[in-house]
Amino acid sequence: MARRKKLGNPTGVSTWGNLETAGDTKRFLAWCIHSIRCQTLEPKTAAIMGQLAAYLLKAVETTDLEQRIATLEQATASRKGETL
Repeated sequence: MARRKKLGNPTGVSTWGNLETAGDTKRFLAWCIHSIRCQTLEPKTAAIMGQLAAYLLKAVETTDLEQRIATLEQATASRKGETL
């Protein structure tokens, strides 16, 4: 059986900081697409990185939505307390 190649260190990846927001993750996905077009990133590597980024994007969006719902629930609870 052939040995699998490691992903290595694709050009430009080290310049990315933490992907903490949906905007960061979307820019990273755009960078992956651009890198494939410029042939500086292997398509298989970009596919792996893109899939991971898509999972991260979903997690970031879910966390953001949870925080917004919690804020609305607190505001609703405080308004109910004021009207009593």
